[in-house]
Parts: sequence; C-alpha cells; structure tokens
Amino acid sequence: MLQKKNPAETVRFPPRPCNADGEARKMGLEIEFSGLTIDRIVSLVRLCYGGDVVSESDYRKHVKGTRLGDFTIELDWTLLQKLARTDYLENFGKEIGIPIDSRWQKRVEKVLASTAEPFVPYEVSFPPVTFDKIGELEELRKAIFRMRGKGTSASPFNAFGLHLNPETPSRDISLILRYFQAFLLLYEWLRLSHEINMMREITPFIDPFPERYIDKVMDPSYAPGMETFIDDYIINKPTRNRPLDLLPLLSWLDEQRVRSLLHNELIRPRPTFHYRLPNSSIDDPSWTFTKEWNVWVEVERLAESGDKMTGMQDLYLKRKRHPIKTWTEDWIREMRLLFTE
Repeated sequence: MLQKKNPAETVRFPPRPCNADGEARKMGLEIEFSGLTIDRIVSLVRLCYGGDVVSESDYRKHVKGTRLGDFTIELDWTLLQKLARTDYLENFGKEIGIPIDSRWQKRVEKVLASTAEPFVPYEVSFPPVTFDKIGELEELRKAIFRMRGKGTSASPFNAFGLHLNPETPSRDISLILRYFQAFLLLYEWLRLSHEINMMREITPFIDPFPERYIDKVMDPSYAPGMETFIDDYIINKPTRNRPLDLLPLLSWLDEQRVRSLLHNELIRPRPTFHYRLPNSSIDDPSWTFTKEWNVWVEVERLAESGDKMTGMQDLYLKRKRHPIKTWTEDWIREMRLLFTE
C-alpha cells in the first residue's frame, strides 16, 4: 500500500528546478474559500507580507508591492465582477430612455453579493515564488485558518479548490507531452492522495479528460508537433474545468492559434501547468499548501523517470488491450518502485 505523505514535510523540489532560460522555476497558487469579507482578507495579506491596496471594485482588490509580489483577491463570480466594473444599469437606462440613479447599481451589487457569498468563494491569487519560498505562502494560509475561513468540507455546496501553477521547465512540446502523460498515468493515485471531496467530483469543475483523447495521447506512436498537440487538445471538448488545465500554457506557447480555435473562452496565457485537482482544506489545521505541492512533484518525478514511466505506460496500454486480465499487481509494483526512491 502506498504511504501517505506527512503534512509537516518540507517542500520537495522536482527533478528540473530551472526553466528553459536557466532561471529558477516558480510556482503560483490560487485558493478558494468563504467565511471572510474581502476587506478582512486584504488586511490579512498586508499583515503577512506588507504591500499597498489597489481597489479595482468592491469585489476585486489587489495588494501590490508585498515582499513576495502582487496578490489579487476577488469574489469568484464573473457576473458580479463584470457588473461591478461597469455602469451597466446607468447605461441600460440611457438605452431605454429612463434615467436610473447610479446608486441602484450598488444596491443590486450588494444584493447579488449577499446572495452569492454562501456559495461563491473568494479567491486569493498568490504571486509566483521560487520553490524555496513555497513555505512562506503558508503564513497567509495559517492566518485565514485562524480567522475561520471555510474550505471545501464546510458545506455540501462548497466545491472549492486549490490551484497550483508550476512553471513549465521547457517550451519543448515533447517534454510537455511527457508531463501530461505522467499526470494521466498517476490520475487515480492523485485523486486518492488529495482525498478529493465528493462534491468536487460530481461538479463540472474538474471533469476528467475524454477516454478517447487519453488513448490517443498514451499511444507510443503519438509524437505531435506543437500545432497538432494544440489542435488535438482543443478538438477534444476544450474547457478550463479539467484537473490539469493546459489552455493557459498552450495560449502562452501559441496564443494566436488557441484564440483562432476558442473565440469566447477566458484564458490568461502563462507558462504554467494549471493544476486544479486539490481541495481547499483551509479550515483543516493539519492541511498545508506544501503537502499538496509535494503530491504534484510526483508527477514531475515520473515524467523524468525514463524506464519507469515507459513501464507504467506499457502497463496502462496492456490494461486497455486486456481489461479482464490481472494487471493490478504489476501496476502496484511499479508504483511502489516510484514512491520508494
């Protein structure tokens, strides 16, 4: 049986600590939770890291110039944010020829926000930091816990998540493909390691990839160029709601191609694997960002393991060809070899 990681363990480094330019790779994260007001969250960020507040709206604020970089805090509801950033009601009144007091917009916003807050989380986006500083991100996590922030398990409706954004070590599409294959091979183990909440499993926020697409990607003869890889990814039911969302990375590699295929999808290009699988267990005193990060590192370790990954890929294909045959013992043996190093 695989051993669970100790939540108190130190930050693990992946096999490739540098990016394509030879600089130390970075990791950013986004955490969703409820139970605190946006102003209280902003105060906690400043208490932990310093910085100055820049308010974009009542529901989206920034803390800039902290010792780690810039933070963004927002109510994670696109409709409300859009309304808060525009004079929607006032403009609507002009169109229909009826003057509408701008104060009504604020009232509508507040009604929407009070209705949404029990179900829609606030999201804190951390600045990317080098791996040796991941431990410093825990300061804000502890502060949110002390102020009784509520995570995934606080309510049956809280499908909240933690998103990790490790910088890609290379622009080489063959290496990106290998990391993606490693994620797919470890997917069931990742679900167990993160102890994914049932509500998150049944909501569409972390939908698994289509089986036919996984088969295509796992085929040993699959060696696409960048354009083909992007096309194949997008053709197979493109959505940001995947446990590993590659759209930000693919947009960073070739934004024009991605935009030509996805006209209306909101995508922020960035050189990261957008890993969306973990729960937000912000109200669990034993839970840490470090624990969840160290689980992700196993994906990178497998991707760089050479023969071990080839062996696991062969076993995966064997299972697909012979679903009735016993292959479980071989699979467990390969997993043990990987995790006992």
